[in-house]
Amino acid sequence: MKRGKSQAVYKFLPGMWVSEKNDAGRAVTAEINNWNNRKMENIYHNFIEGEIKRQIFLFGKRGGDINSFNLNGENCFMVVEPACNEGIPDIIGTMSPLLFYCSSCHATFQKQSAGQVDSRTWWCSACNKQSIKQLQMVYTCECGYAQPIKRPFVKGVSELLYKPNVNPNKMFYRQGNAEKVAEFAIFCPNCQSRLVPDNAESSRNYKPFSLRLINLVDKRSGDFFEKGEEAQKIVIAKWFDKLTQDEYEAILDNVALAFSDTMRDTEQRKKAEEQARQLIAAGFGTEEDLEKMVANLLQNSGNNVGIDRYVSACDDLFAVVKNANEEVYKQWVSSYAYKLMQYDTIKYARQVFSLEDTIDKQMALEFIDDPSDILNMHKRLGIVNMQVSCDIKVISCTYGYTRKTADPMISQKQNSKCRLKLNAYEKTKDGNANLVYGAELETEGILFEVSQRKIIEWLRINNVITEEQMPDVEDEIAIKKWFAENVKGDVVSMFGEIEESEKITKYVFGLLHSMAHAFIKTAGEISGLSGNSLTEIIIVETASIFIYAQTTQAVPLGALSGMAENNYAQFLNKVYSDTRNCVFDPICTDRDDTSCSACMIIPEISCNHFNNELGRKYLYTIETMDQPITGFWEM
Repeated sequence: MKRGKSQAVYKFLPGMWVSEKNDAGRAVTAEINNWNNRKMENIYHNFIEGEIKRQIFLFGKRGGDINSFNLNGENCFMVVEPACNEGIPDIIGTMSPLLFYCSSCHATFQKQSAGQVDSRTWWCSACNKQSIKQLQMVYTCECGYAQPIKRPFVKGVSELLYKPNVNPNKMFYRQGNAEKVAEFAIFCPNCQSRLVPDNAESSRNYKPFSLRLINLVDKRSGDFFEKGEEAQKIVIAKWFDKLTQDEYEAILDNVALAFSDTMRDTEQRKKAEEQARQLIAAGFGTEEDLEKMVANLLQNSGNNVGIDRYVSACDDLFAVVKNANEEVYKQWVSSYAYKLMQYDTIKYARQVFSLEDTIDKQMALEFIDDPSDILNMHKRLGIVNMQVSCDIKVISCTYGYTRKTADPMISQKQNSKCRLKLNAYEKTKDGNANLVYGAELETEGILFEVSQRKIIEWLRINNVITEEQMPDVEDEIAIKKWFAENVKGDVVSMFGEIEESEKITKYVFGLLHSMAHAFIKTAGEISGLSGNSLTEIIIVETASIFIYAQTTQAVPLGALSGMAENNYAQFLNKVYSDTRNCVFDPICTDRDDTSCSACMIIPEISCNHFNNELGRKYLYTIETMDQPITGFWEM
């Protein structure tokens, strides 16, 4: 069973059942056992592991079972990809289930192993017709247990009939002149929950937990990230305009020099002070001029790669947090900086098609009469910048899966008899690390930067925050600092809703997530890409949305950039007008989340968050709600 690397991460993972056509063109269901894999290189492993651990801990905090993972210490996970060795299958699967039935006479039989299945299997021994089909159903349980369907045991009965048109969940047998029922239902051997069979490929049976992260590693950034906490603080300082992009690039070009002892600010000042005193001794100044002379010497030295000042700038900005709890501050710096690194990688991609380029192109083609046709819609939608970023490398990695549902809290509300279990994959050969199945794809996408100022004003209008909680909205640094302190990306999970106690983050993420899905749906329609060909990365810390093409389905690169070049004004107007209404209104607007498959929900393969925290209520004022929210797009 062979598949492309990226597609394997979504559709062909150990523990799931998939349907394929065999050599005879017959659909056959198989259970994926494992991959022929190799360790993925050139990825920023430490952060990937940290993000996986964070998501698993959040799952446990919500009441889920995470005991199958070893989370102590470092190197608890190894990201692997298909080995792609010539002549060796990358994905190993075994035919399952092994229960077969005749669609003509309804006779059934059970094979004991996949090796027993051959060309003769598909001929019915009872009616001699080539009408045998595989019964493609399985049992799965929230505790993690799963097994293929088997023939029910009825004492003294050897012949069972299967009549899917009568009842697909039962078998029948003769007892005298009467026809009796043999139930398929079983009890889970682990938790004793009653299980009924389901279609083997149903998404209910397998909920993969995946991350999509921007890969940051090249030679320069790799050397930079190795510097740890100081490097992270420099990235934060840049976000707060304490150094320019050119100064940041200078550090990346001279990492060893910038972090060397001789280039520390204290060393540079010491040298400048020595030079100043020599000048004073030679009669070129007085002792009162010392500080001014030192400052001038430092400024004119042409050496701006020392990093102490930038590290200190980060500490000064968040001195209150740092002084309150040093360890919490260090964890926050690591998480926050990595999100900013992802943003930077998209923002400063090697090839960028800017908003100005879009406006110029559409003016030249006479698709718009004036730049205001785009800029006014940007203002209405709260977009402060848009750009197409090309040659972006995205790491997709799946670290575990659940059965039936993805959120432990939903499981608890349904009074499940067992805890929802997050299943780990098998361990490495030495038994020290859990495998994470990954793939890298190089793609293009559109970066939307949403106005943090407008978001804060929207929160105030909807009484999520008070007037006293607001920063100075005329001060860009104050706005960024407020976002950093109040919008907590580390509470956003991949599988469940954000708790009400984190109301600010809940509203901000709900808004950005809803905008992302509106963009994806409209971009798909205009560019001609299918619903599962686009996906999202949301960076709440910068109020940014990156939608990009998943090349897993052989998506032609250029579709998104072509849309941005030629149809961007149409895209903006269509996003605004089409998202307002839903074909299922008023039923959809009567729902608390004001979202459904016709308006906001997209295929799970395209959504990093299982379609949680969505709603048109964030974008528009829906008067039929008990407590209407002022829509972000109607301010």
